Amino acid sequence: MKQKDIDFPDCWEEVKPQEWLHLLKMRSKLMKQRGLALIDVKREWCTYVLKSRGYRFKSKVDDMLLVDRLADTLDWMWKVEGDMVELTYYSTENLLPIWRYLRGPASHGADLTFGEFRQAAAVMNKYNAGQDPADLRALCAILYRKAVKDKGCISREPFHPQYMGRYMGLVRDMPDWIQWGVYAWFAYFCHYLFIGIFIIDGLELCFAPLFERHRKSPDAQPGVIQNLGMNSVLYSVAESGIFGNVDATDNTLLLRVMMKLLDDKQRADEMMRNLKK
Repeated sequence: MKQKDIDFPDCWEEVKPQEWLHLLKMRSKLMKQRGLALIDVKREWCTYVLKSRGYRFKSKVDDMLLVDRLADTLDWMWKVEGDMVELTYYSTENLLPIWRYLRGPASHGADLTFGEFRQAAAVMNKYNAGQDPADLRALCAILYRKAVKDKGCISREPFHPQYMGRYMGLVRDMPDWIQWGVYAWFAYFCHYLFIGIFIIDGLELCFAPLFERHRKSPDAQPGVIQNLGMNSVLYSVAESGIFGNVDATDNTLLLRVMMKLLDDKQRADEMMRNLKK
């Protein structure tokens, strides 16, 4: 590559928001436009990324070879099985932090509250079951809300289920190809919550032990996240009073609630081990 200072992404964390949006639009074309091949999408996206990052196309032959070479590096982005092509978004990095005047969740679910997560997970499961576009839009409506300024920091306005009608109206013009991108991020976040490692207050925490008995097999996908019993978890945690009442618990950060559940499980496991001695 001629410009030494131009970096081409080789993982999702290196993709920029506008590049993600362009990729989502190209994915939509691939799904709907007859005659469009995956290699065409890859080449077009590589060209877009190079131009957006300052690469200047000069030699037609050399530039075509460069684009082809970069297109061949995108196996981490796409999954091909027979005639099926899938864009595989495997990252908790939210590459769509803002849509118009609405703000989305922080990367890694850092600002998701327990209440909005419960609602979003329920809607996602409903969408997975019926593929109703209204459910997909509802997911986006829950996660993308107006920005508010509090103590000098900009964040999303608090989530209130009773305002879903208003939330739905705010995302009514969100294109379906962008809505799919919101779904892809949240679906992977739910999956990562089951298996991944979070760094919270300098500690590495894995919540996998909380979900073990809810998985049918070690390889089972955690698509139906309400199997954990989020409603019962809500009332159980609220009953302990550690975060306050039911409403206060719903307004508590998801990862804080998960830490409480993990601590309770570890204490219970330790107690059982001591009883068996």
